Amino acid sequence: MKPIQSHSKNSLFLMEMIFVLLFLALSSAACVRIFASAAGNHVQAVERRQIQAHTVSVSEIMEGSDGSTDSFIQYLFGGISAASSVSWYYDSDWEKQDASYQMLLELSSSRYEKAGMLSFYRMDADHALLHSTELRFPSIQSALKEEES
Repeated sequence: MKPIQSHSKNSLFLMEMIFVLLFLALSSAACVRIFASAAGNHVQAVERRQIQAHTVSVSEIMEGSDGSTDSFIQYLFGGISAASSVSWYYDSDWEKQDASYQMLLELSSSRYEKAGMLSFYRMDADHALLHSTELRFPSIQSALKEEES
């Protein structure tokens, strides 16, 4: 009769441990990717929420004022005005400290219309444009002056 050879149980245990470690490494790599993309999505959501809030504020100021750079600085503090534009700088928490983000309003008003281009930039190496929108409102003051004359 032939003797039965028995395999070592230690080698089966080591093989099983290698498979468990391989599975653990693959699943942890997937979890790291999921958490990294979640962090990026959170940053984008915060940026979009802040852009929406600031766009509403600037639109309301433009609609309710004469559309000059002085009116924007008066109602939305911290702005730096140039000839026909106003810039605001924000940190990564959208507070007015450092320059992580820039909100730029370029005014182009005419006699019958208050208009401007509102742009948001991320102040990184490539100065990336996050969002840009055109704002237009009729100029009520000039229409009232024409009716009086």
